[in-house]
Amino acid sequence: MNKDKLKEYLSKPFQGCRSFLDEIIFPIFGEENFEDTYETELLEAQSEIQLLAEQTGIKSIKQVGQIPVGVDLLLIFDITVLDRVMMERNRVNIQRVIRRVMESFSSAFMLFHYDDDNRWDWRFSYCHKGATDKETTDNKRYTFLLGPGQSCRTATENFIKLAEKHEDIEISDIERAFDVEALSDEFFGKYKEQYEKFVCYITGKKYVKSGNKYVEKVVGEPHSTMYAAFNYNDKLVRDYIKQMLGRITFLHFLQKKGWMGVPEGGQWGEGDQQFMRNLFISASDEQKEDFLDVVLEPLFGQGLDTDRSINDDIFDTYVALEKGSRVRIPYLNGGLFERNNLDEIKTQFPANFFSELLDFFYQYNFTIDENDPNEAQVGVDPEMLGRIFENLLEDNKDKGAFYTPKEIVRYMCRQSLIAHLQTDICDEAQKESIAQFVTTYDVSLIGGESSELAVNIDQKLKEVKICDPAIGSGAFPMGLLKELFMCRGAIEHFDNAADIKRHIIQQNIYGVDIERGAVDIARLRFWLSLIVDEISPVTLPNLDYKIMQGNSLLEQYKGIDLSRIAQDSRQIVNNTQTLEIFDTMLDVYRKDLREMINRYYFESDHVNKNKLVQCINKNIIKQLTEIGIQTDLSSIDIQSNEQFFLWHTWFGDVLNNPSGNNGFDIVIGNPPYLRIQELRKSNSQLADILSKQYKSATGSFDLYVTFVEKAINIVKKKGVIAYIMPVKWTNSAFGKGLREFLLKKSFVSTIINFGAYQVFEASTYTGIHIFKLAETLKYLELNRNLRSLSELDLFLNALSTNDFVDIKLNDADPWVLTNKTIHDLLDKLNRFPCRLSDVFEKIFQGIATSKDDVYFLYDCQKLDSNLIEGESKYLHRRITIEKDLVKPLLKGEDVHRYEHLYSNRYVIFPYNLNRNSAELYTEEQIKTMFPKGYEYLKECESELRDREKGRLKADKFWYRYIYPKSLTLFQKEKLVAPEISLGGNFSYDINGQFYSTTTIYGYIKNKSCQISYETLLAIMNSSLCWWFLKNTGTVLANGYFRYKPTYLKPFPLPIISQKKDKEIKDLVKKLQQEDDIMVRKHFENDINQKIYDLYNLTTKDINIVLS
Repeated sequence: MNKDKLKEYLSKPFQGCRSFLDEIIFPIFGEENFEDTYETELLEAQSEIQLLAEQTGIKSIKQVGQIPVGVDLLLIFDITVLDRVMMERNRVNIQRVIRRVMESFSSAFMLFHYDDDNRWDWRFSYCHKGATDKETTDNKRYTFLLGPGQSCRTATENFIKLAEKHEDIEISDIERAFDVEALSDEFFGKYKEQYEKFVCYITGKKYVKSGNKYVEKVVGEPHSTMYAAFNYNDKLVRDYIKQMLGRITFLHFLQKKGWMGVPEGGQWGEGDQQFMRNLFISASDEQKEDFLDVVLEPLFGQGLDTDRSINDDIFDTYVALEKGSRVRIPYLNGGLFERNNLDEIKTQFPANFFSELLDFFYQYNFTIDENDPNEAQVGVDPEMLGRIFENLLEDNKDKGAFYTPKEIVRYMCRQSLIAHLQTDICDEAQKESIAQFVTTYDVSLIGGESSELAVNIDQKLKEVKICDPAIGSGAFPMGLLKELFMCRGAIEHFDNAADIKRHIIQQNIYGVDIERGAVDIARLRFWLSLIVDEISPVTLPNLDYKIMQGNSLLEQYKGIDLSRIAQDSRQIVNNTQTLEIFDTMLDVYRKDLREMINRYYFESDHVNKNKLVQCINKNIIKQLTEIGIQTDLSSIDIQSNEQFFLWHTWFGDVLNNPSGNNGFDIVIGNPPYLRIQELRKSNSQLADILSKQYKSATGSFDLYVTFVEKAINIVKKKGVIAYIMPVKWTNSAFGKGLREFLLKKSFVSTIINFGAYQVFEASTYTGIHIFKLAETLKYLELNRNLRSLSELDLFLNALSTNDFVDIKLNDADPWVLTNKTIHDLLDKLNRFPCRLSDVFEKIFQGIATSKDDVYFLYDCQKLDSNLIEGESKYLHRRITIEKDLVKPLLKGEDVHRYEHLYSNRYVIFPYNLNRNSAELYTEEQIKTMFPKGYEYLKECESELRDREKGRLKADKFWYRYIYPKSLTLFQKEKLVAPEISLGGNFSYDINGQFYSTTTIYGYIKNKSCQISYETLLAIMNSSLCWWFLKNTGTVLANGYFRYKPTYLKPFPLPIISQKKDKEIKDLVKKLQQEDDIMVRKHFENDINQKIYDLYNLTTKDINIVLS
C-alpha cells in the first residue's frame, strides 16, 4: 500500500463498497482469505431490526463478506443511510441498530455512507462485542471519519501498519489500529510541545519533571519586551498561552460544523472545514509575522464576540482568502471570546510558531460530540480539552487535581443517577428495572414511555439538581448531561436536542472550581455539547452563574460568615406563629437576585449583560447590609475569586429554596488530594481555617475529607454523593474525624477500592465512593490488574450486588474493609485477647535531623580507637571525626528479616547520654571534647542554621536536632523494621547498638512481657502478620505496605506457653545461624507453621493466608 495514494483515496467521496474492498481490505487481509457473501441484505431477513433501522434512517444493511482473523471471524457490512439523517447527531440510534446486528457476531467492519452520492462524508467503523456472558451487551464501535475535509492521516497510518502485518494480523492488532486512547496520548504530547514552545519564547523557561513534581528550568533567554509586559510573572504568561490555545482549539471544533468562513450569501454549514489553517496560509507575510494581534484577535473580539446579525454575520478578515476576505462568522456570546485583561497585553510570535501549530492541528480530525467508552470516533473530541487542562498544567499536581478517565466518569454518573431515581422506591424489581434503564436507555424496561414509573422518572430527571464542587474541566457534569439527555430522550422522543440540553444545563447542573482556567474549560465543553446538535449557529447561554469560580470550602471572608445571607429572614411571633403576610427586604432582594440570574443566562446583548452583573453585585451588598454585615468587598470580585464561594447566594434556588426542600440531589466529582502539610506550606491561613471549620479535619488530614463534609452539608437528606478519592481515610488516624462524621449522619453506602491497582494518573490509591443514607457499607476490592481502560470499563459494567460484601460499621476506629472470606478469618483472629500493643512498651521512630546530608556519614572506616573517617554528602568529601561523637546508623536498606544487623554509616550525635536522658552538649564542650567534629560542624553552620526556613538563625544551639525525640531508647534491646516493606523485615538489635533514620521503627517490649524477643520477631515476620497487614493497612506501589505502629498494634496475640515460646525461639536462632538459602527457607516454613498452630488455623485458613 502506498501511503500517499491511500490517503488520497480515503480523502475522496465514497467510491462504493467493492472499491473499498479492492483498495483497503484485500491489501491488508489478502483477497484469497475473503469469503464473499454477495451483499446479502440483512434487513429483509430480520423484521425487528428492519423496523428499528427505518426509524433510525438506515436504508440498507448488506453483509458483503467475511474474513478469518486469528480464531475470530470478521464480518464486513455495507450500510446505506438516508440523506435526511445527520450521522454525527444520530450516533445513539445508529448504535442501537448496531447492537442488534452484533447479537450474532463478535467482530465486524462497517462502512457507513449516504444514499446520495453528493453527500461526501462517510465512515468506517470497527465493532466489537465482549466475549463473556456479562459482556454481551457491551458493544463497542470505533469510527474513522473519512472523505473530503477530513484529516485521514491516522486512518492511513494505521491501515499501513495492518497491511505490514498481513497474514499475522490478530483482533488485538485491529483494536490497536482503532485505539482512541493512543491517538489522545499522541495529540496531548504534541499539544504540550506547542504550549511549551510559546511559553518558553516569552519566559525562557520550561517545566520539566523531577521525581513526582514539575520544576521550572531555564532553557534560554526570555523575550525582554514581552516578558516585561507580563511583569515577569510566569503564571500570567502560562495563563495567556492557555487562553490563546484554548480559543484556537475551540475554533477547530467549530469549523467542523462548517460555520467558519462561510462565503457571503452562503448557508451555515458551507464554511471551510480547514478555515483556521487556510486563514494563515492566505495571510500576507506581514500579517503572518503578527498573526495573533493582526488576524486572530480581531476574529475573536470583532467576529465571534460581536453580534453582526444585522449585516448577515459578515466579518472582514482582511485576509485574501480564496473566496474573498469577507466571510460569515457566527456570534457565539457566552464569554469565551470576551476581551479581558490578558488580551490587553501586546505579544508577537514568529510566523513559524503559528504555521507549525496549525499544521499540527491539521493532522487530526476534530469531532464535536464527546466520545464515550462504547461509542468513539477516532479523533480529537472535546474531552481532550479537559485532559489538556488537568494534565498539562504543572501546578495542578500540587493542587491535587487529576484527570479522571471517562470509564470511571460514566460509571459514577450512572450509579449516582440510579441511586437518585431509586429514592423512595421500595419494590426491588422496580429498583432493578430503573438500574437497567439507566444503563441501556431501553424504556420498555420501565413499562414503556407512558407507564406511571416512566412518567415519574422523567419528572425526576427534569427536576434533579446536580453539583460538582471541584468541577475541574467538567468531566462529571458533562457525563451527567449525557446520561440525563439519553434517559429523557428514551422517554420523551423530543425533536430539538439542543433545547433539551439547554434545559438540563440551566435547570440541573451546577459547578464550582477554585481555578479560573478550569471554569473556562468546563463552560467551553458545555457550549460544544449544544453546538453539536445545531444546524445553524445560535447564541450560547451565559454560564457565569452556573459554572463558577470560587473556593468551595469557604463561605466566609476575613472571618465573617457570609452564609448568613441565606438565613431565614421571617420573624417568629409568640414563638409559635410565622409572619408570612409581608416579605422582608431580604426576601425581596433574594427574589430579585434569582430573577436577574435567570435573565442573565439567556441575555446576549453585551450592554445588558454588564448592567445585570452590576445589579447582581449591588444586590449582594444590599443583602449583606440588611443582615448587618459590614465588610469591604470592593477589592474582590464577589462572583469569581479564590477566597470564598457564596453557596447560599449564587445557588440560592437550590440551597435557599422558599419551598424548604433545600439541597442538591447529587453531588459528584473528583475532589483534590492534598495533605494538610503541603497546603500549610502554600496557604497556612486556609489550613488553619479548615482545621477549625470542618469536623472531618482531624490530624494530618487530606483536603478531600473536607470536600466530603462539604458535600454532605449541601446535599439533601436523601441525596447521593459520588466521589473518586483515596480510600486511606477508612483506616488511617487522620480519617477518624470523617469516619465519626459519616457514622453520625449514617451516610456511607458503597466503596469500590482499586487498591494497589492504579486506574489513573494520580499517584495515590483510589476508590469509587458512593455516600447516601444506609445501614451498612457495601465493599468491593479490585483483586487483579486491569491492563487497559477497556478492561476497567468491562469490570465496572459487570459488577452486581453479589460482588459486594456488606459490612456493619460500629465505631470510628480504623475500619477493616475486606471481602467475606477475609472478613471471617480476621474475625477469628480478633477473638484472641491480646494485641501487639499490649506487649510493647515503646514503639518509636528514628532520628529526625532535618539535614541528613550534614549529620549522616557514609562508607565509614575506623582509623583507630578514637577516630573514624566517612563520606559527607554535604561537603562531597571524606572527613575525620571522633568516634564518641557518632553512633552506628541503620537505614531501611540495612534491615532484613531475621538477618544480623550491620552498617558502615554513622550519625553525628551531639548529645550526652545518661541512663534516662540525653543532654545536648554545649558548643564549648563540643569544641573541647571533639575538635574535629566541631571543625566539621562549623563548616556546615550556615546550612544547619537555615534548617526549616531559618528556624535556628539566632539559636545558640544551632547544631542540635530540631526534633530530638526518643534519643535514649536506641541504646536498648529492641526489634527494628523499615516503615515501608514488602513482607515482614524485622530484625533483632540484641545489644541496643544501632540508631536509625526516620524510615525505621524500634520496638521495645514491656518488662513484664514473658514472650521472648525471638518469638515476637517470628510472629512479626510471619506470613500471618503480613497477611493481616495487607488486609488492614495501607497499600503502596508494587504491593508494598507501611509498617506503621497504627497498623501493627491491633495485630492479635494468643496466649503463648513457655514451651511454645522456647520451640519458636530455638528455631529462630537456628535460622539466624544458617547461611544456606534453602535451609533458611525450610526453617522459616517451620516457624510459620508454629505460628499457625498458635492461632489454631485450619488448612482452609492457611490457604487463605497464602493465597
